[in-house]
Amino acid sequence: MLMRPAATIEGFRSETVSVNGIRLHYWIGGNPDGRPVILWHGFLSTGYAWREVAPKLAAAGLTVLVPDMRGYGDSDKPAGTEGYDARALAEECRALVAEIGFGKGQPIVLAGHDMGALPALIWAADHPKEVAGLVYVEAPVMLSEDLQAIIRYDREAMSDGSMWWWILPLAPGVPETLVVGREREFLTWFYDGFMVQRDAIGPDTVDEYLRTFSGRDGVLGAMGIYRAAFTSIDQTEPLRKHKVKVPVVAIGSAMNFGSKQGEMVQQVAENVEAHVIADGGHFLPEECPDAVAEHVLALSRR
Repeated sequence: MLMRPAATIEGFRSETVSVNGIRLHYWIGGNPDGRPVILWHGFLSTGYAWREVAPKLAAAGLTVLVPDMRGYGDSDKPAGTEGYDARALAEECRALVAEIGFGKGQPIVLAGHDMGALPALIWAADHPKEVAGLVYVEAPVMLSEDLQAIIRYDREAMSDGSMWWWILPLAPGVPETLVVGREREFLTWFYDGFMVQRDAIGPDTVDEYLRTFSGRDGVLGAMGIYRAAFTSIDQTEPLRKHKVKVPVVAIGSAMNFGSKQGEMVQQVAENVEAHVIADGGHFLPEECPDAVAEHVLALSRR
């Protein structure tokens, strides 16, 4: 069977670099002298999820870096849980920035969707002088009480299976047994259930995600961030007392997190501006790219 060629992002170069022995893939584009922005993807997608947002930011004069996180896309997918916690992913991206000289030392706007928002939050907490602001899009905050409230065994929560995908990766041997060979069905279950603008992730986009998600390494790599979730919780809990001080824009969709998105982020950040996008689902960078780009641009201009 012929290998599907990798997709492209208009106006962006596709590059790879070795960082501490891990090959990381990224797209880069825009004005090299502009305000630097990093766009982090979430679970079951890659940097390609920002394909509509990134060119809009570049056209506005920003310089934009769109990485595939460890475990995803054309980046390496090491086995195990090491390197998949939020702080490790943040430090790996910091090393990528240093390796390629991205941003020329300017403070960076970090934008993260879903599980990609977690390392962005930790970066902002650990290295605030490096971060101009944070855009937190449709993502949980890794606090034990919050997660226990949404992943609970009772009649209401379990009526639709609750958030079973937080549990599946923790069972040894189960993800590769159940998902490998059924990757398309696995991906489209999430898209069908958590999108309003369903055509925003069409067959070609699904094929692009399947190109690197398919197979044992792809499946386990994508689930690494869930397997390291308890470490990420330990890293986030101290932020209740020592809140992030950089400006944060929290964006939820009316379908999913809604106004709770801002409430969650306010537990760990001092300066939070909250928004709810009415006409999109969980996958906001793909469903509502204009609105997401506008919020990133507004923060970058502060």
